[in-house]
Amino acid sequence: MRRRTSLAAALAVGTAWAASACGIPTGKAPEIIDDAPSDFGESSGTSVEVFEPTADAAETVGNFLRAAAGDPASRDDRLNKFTAAGSTKFSDPTLGLRLVDHVNVSVEGGGNPLESANVKVTGTVIGVYSHQDGWARMASPYAYEETFMLRRDGGLQDPWEIQSLPSQVSLDYEQFLDSYTESPLYFQTDQAELLVPDLRWIYDDLDADTRRRLLLDWLLRGPSEIPGQSSVTAIPIGTVGKVSTPDGVVEIDLQLDEPVDDRSIQDAMAAQIAWSLNLVDGFVLTADGDTIAEGSLADWRDWNAIPSDLPQTAYFIAEDQVWEYSGEGVSVTSADHPWVGFTAEGLRQVSVGPADQLAAVVAGAAGEVLQVGPTDAAMGAVAGLGNALTDPQWHPVSALIVLSDGVPVVVDPNTRTVVQTLPVGEGVTAMSLAADGRRLAYVEDGEAWVTTLIVDADRNLLPGEARRIGTDVEDVTDVAWSSENFLWVAGQRGNDTLFNIALDNSHTSVQPGTSGLVFSEVAAVPADPVESVVNRGDPVLAVANQTLYRIHTASGPEGVRNGTAAVGGTAPFTVLQ
Repeated sequence: MRRRTSLAAALAVGTAWAASACGIPTGKAPEIIDDAPSDFGESSGTSVEVFEPTADAAETVGNFLRAAAGDPASRDDRLNKFTAAGSTKFSDPTLGLRLVDHVNVSVEGGGNPLESANVKVTGTVIGVYSHQDGWARMASPYAYEETFMLRRDGGLQDPWEIQSLPSQVSLDYEQFLDSYTESPLYFQTDQAELLVPDLRWIYDDLDADTRRRLLLDWLLRGPSEIPGQSSVTAIPIGTVGKVSTPDGVVEIDLQLDEPVDDRSIQDAMAAQIAWSLNLVDGFVLTADGDTIAEGSLADWRDWNAIPSDLPQTAYFIAEDQVWEYSGEGVSVTSADHPWVGFTAEGLRQVSVGPADQLAAVVAGAAGEVLQVGPTDAAMGAVAGLGNALTDPQWHPVSALIVLSDGVPVVVDPNTRTVVQTLPVGEGVTAMSLAADGRRLAYVEDGEAWVTTLIVDADRNLLPGEARRIGTDVEDVTDVAWSSENFLWVAGQRGNDTLFNIALDNSHTSVQPGTSGLVFSEVAAVPADPVESVVNRGDPVLAVANQTLYRIHTASGPEGVRNGTAAVGGTAPFTVLQ
């Protein structure tokens, strides 16, 4: 419920930490975790597994349900290896691949087992993957049942051929998880020099030229429906393009539907291409034969709201005071961060904004109060709010968002007045703003949701369509951004209580070691977006039973220690430097 992230903090990152005192001194250094998991489709570096018919009928059908994965241009060629004619026309690729979970393959009795076999497949269709439109999870998954009729010449070692085929091509969901990689596209927002992601998935073992060709094709189509509510493409719709690599340099040649002479638009086009195609090694961009940009992704690195090289630090509240957490331990002093050590009677939550401004929720006699101000001067209370306040968040358009009696409210930090309310539910219990300020994750009725945020011409914030995240996770208490495209969700699904979930619900990673722990709060440093397959940053702090835990990648939660004693911290938050 209490991830606090500054979106425009101005100070450089420091690394000198002072020794702690006052009840929670540094103890043993917490373990530094390994790299975040990137096994959602990450290439193993080995040769691509080829799925073909075999002399085993069940294995043949199982392979058929995996063979659709790969380059969409050669999909039918791979599938026709299983057919008698070898030239069957399958369902149109624009219909996408039905993703079947919990696949069960069994051979039914009857017929001549040397020459014919009926293979029954059951499972659950949970979504559709389209190479053009990405992943779409079914609102209501439905049962999959298909019987495949197979024949062969009669030899025990002869491979089986499939005679009857499904009406729409399907893919084993486990194969999708194993072989497709997170590869977001990027589009410009209303704000100059700011890109937001549109989550897509691409087959991992494509050669570099094919991969870039596909990504450019997707990019030229513009954003998908929900991301498109808060972003636009700088590249004119109707543009066609090609990618080549003469002399080893990636060249993107666009034929524009309409000429673009505005230098800022050309720059935005280059930024979208550099980020979407992940062109870290450089490229040249031409439009209608003229070179309009050249460089590498590094030249447009600051178009992303998540800075590079974020330190492994987070913050929390204990004894009415802000504490710092790092690999060195915990401390109430910092030579670099003036908000460390901030104290106020009844301090509940803190969020750090531009130029080290603080937004602090403080318990008062008549209810909770939001105080705003610089750390080195007196802070003032914001008028016009309710009595139950939580989760202050700094928005990039020089505003604060805070939950006031269950409703998100936008506050002007300069005048300390309410500007507007956001029509995002009436009983919101927690929220977390993405670094780009164009997406808001929130909790209502024990469910996690994400909505787009649109900034209109008057700089008002307007919510777009909301999507539930983790449709099978109940009793949600908090959310935090794990990366641009993944969300930490603290809730319940069986014995599991902490999850890392893709925004399109295509992937759910269960955090190990959480059985028996019910988390009330979670905060995280988001992953570096340049490493698109890394879906979690470090550190991740969470609170269960008023005890502060660090969440490790594989080994599970570890209690933050004060020597041998557990730290009873609450309200963890992070700051983007």
